[in-house]
Amino acid sequence: MNYLVEYYKKIESGDIIVGNELKTELNTLITDLENEKYIYDESAGNLRIDFIEKFCKHTKSPFNGKPFILELWEKALLQVAYGFKFKETGLRRFNEVILLIARKNGKTTFVAGIDLSEFFLSRGGVDIVCASNTNDQASILFEEINNMREQSKALSKPNRSRKNIFYIYQPKTKNKIKKLSAQSRNLDGYNIEVGCIDEVHQMTDSKVYDAIKQSQSTKKEPLIFIISTEGNVVGGFLDGKLDYCRKMLKGEIKDERVLPWLYTQDSEEEIYKDKTSWQKSNPSLGNVKTFQYLEDIMNKSKNDLSTRLTMLCKDFNIKQLESGSWLSFDDINNEAIYAIDEIRDSYAVAGVDLSSTTDLTAVVLLSIKNGKHYVLPHFFMPSEVLEKRLQEDNVPYDIWVRKGFITLSNGSQNDFSLVTHWFRQMVTEYDIRPLWVGYDPWNSEYWVKEMEDAGFTLEKIRQGVFTLSEPMKQLEADLKNHILNYNNNPILKWCLANTQAKIDVNGNIQPCKLNSKFKRIDGAVALIIAYAVLNRYKKDYEVMVS
Repeated sequence: MNYLVEYYKKIESGDIIVGNELKTELNTLITDLENEKYIYDESAGNLRIDFIEKFCKHTKSPFNGKPFILELWEKALLQVAYGFKFKETGLRRFNEVILLIARKNGKTTFVAGIDLSEFFLSRGGVDIVCASNTNDQASILFEEINNMREQSKALSKPNRSRKNIFYIYQPKTKNKIKKLSAQSRNLDGYNIEVGCIDEVHQMTDSKVYDAIKQSQSTKKEPLIFIISTEGNVVGGFLDGKLDYCRKMLKGEIKDERVLPWLYTQDSEEEIYKDKTSWQKSNPSLGNVKTFQYLEDIMNKSKNDLSTRLTMLCKDFNIKQLESGSWLSFDDINNEAIYAIDEIRDSYAVAGVDLSSTTDLTAVVLLSIKNGKHYVLPHFFMPSEVLEKRLQEDNVPYDIWVRKGFITLSNGSQNDFSLVTHWFRQMVTEYDIRPLWVGYDPWNSEYWVKEMEDAGFTLEKIRQGVFTLSEPMKQLEADLKNHILNYNNNPILKWCLANTQAKIDVNGNIQPCKLNSKFKRIDGAVALIIAYAVLNRYKKDYEVMVS
């Protein structure tokens, strides 16, 4: 049976409900069945399906010990991942599968079945890797694989498979199943045929993915399964992958080697109005995950903000920020970008948040040109604290440095002269001239004189509710209306996500860090300061711009 066609027919008839993102991909795949460039070999996926259903059993209550009978969506996914081949070479088309699915839909069991099928069906001398962000998370998947192996008398025979403290292995073929995580001491030296990366929503960088990808450089038919629910890490690995997938689905990127399989809702509103829409992010609803569970958590979420945020994120794959955040992810997420030439030859206002050692130093230019609001951020960090910040903050500072978002200063303290140099560069190279530069006067004496000597006009903006409340509220309104184009800068987006609004008895607000000293908000503070300057000189700025 062609499970892709069967799945598609049930969706078309309304028996199965999926979101627009998956429907778009399935439409493409159905069209590709007639594409002369490809052949569709059902047997490749069926071999894995038959293996899983014949030899694998569930290991968790309430299904413990029962045969693992795959859902139609799982069969369709496996058949598509393995079935499409290039007609010219006969080699498998897809080398990467990205499955986004809500929690408690059996994804860890599904991944375990895939890993076991590859372990027993692959040629000799290959590594099968179960990977995740942490050792603990990778161990959950590894233990599920081993428990599933031990449930089967056929698979657990000593001459067929064994387990030691490091890996599961086959004595004859030398195939191995290993754990891998971002915490692993050694990410090199693997010979991976198939890698499964589980729960990537907590991964801030691509180290684990890169290690698997690089180890497959000699393979003719490598394959990586990336499987996760949504998370609240902003600008992390999952965000990058999903952004890539969505550009593929919109036709902005063409990549015939990547298979996006996204179980997502079409809106947050439909969750509360239409229970049948829950299946869009929960394809195993009613068979694995229960309606009663979702109904219970839905009722609780109406009176509990924390439950609501977790539910929307984990049960419906709608990205959320941490409880207590000033803004929602939808508020801050603006993927619009611009070329710097669009704001060349313009007037701006600026905000600066200086830090000597602990935090980032952040500068922001806010330019209104041709009725559009542009934000140009930049960040500074001491080079000697880079490695420490990588570990403490758990964000990819090294990648941001390479991409030019951060300028490093020598030593253990920020060199504020680099900030002055950046402002000069914006004026001399792009003719973007800040009319007023807002700053907090703390620890800024020598830098203020340096900036004034360079011809810039400085404005004191003290951090407190009396100076920042109204600008912060204006910024909130502009972000919610997606007026600001900040070039999708990942550091500024991260800082905004980390910001909490501290409220006084009169309803005034000011920014503070969310829950942890390792949550940097410097970019958000610099942007609020820029808004404070704009608020102070609004009429003068409008005259200059016009």
